[in-house]
Amino acid sequence: MSAVARFLARRLWGNMLWVMRRPWMKRLQVASLRLFKEEKRGRARLSINRQNRWARKVGLPLLTFAITVLLGSMILTGAYFMVLNLIESGVLDPSTGMKH
Repeated sequence: MSAVARFLARRLWGNMLWVMRRPWMKRLQVASLRLFKEEKRGRARLSINRQNRWARKVGLPLLTFAITVLLGSMILTGAYFMVLNLIESGVLDPSTGMKH
């Protein structure tokens, strides 16, 4: 499952980086700086740069972890519903403890 999660995370991360490099996104980032007063724009630019550095360092591992948790949850939920379906169809016979 780790390989699948890593593959999906890398694809998603690559697409997010592609969107962030589009000219309209860069114009949007520059326009967001204009929301700040003139004396605070330098600090805002540094803050955005710091956030981008942190995202490049931590983003892909964090996304891989999140996708691993998502896939694990989907597998557990699918197995749970499959067992419930087998019990309801009569293929599996629940124990007496499960009947109460």
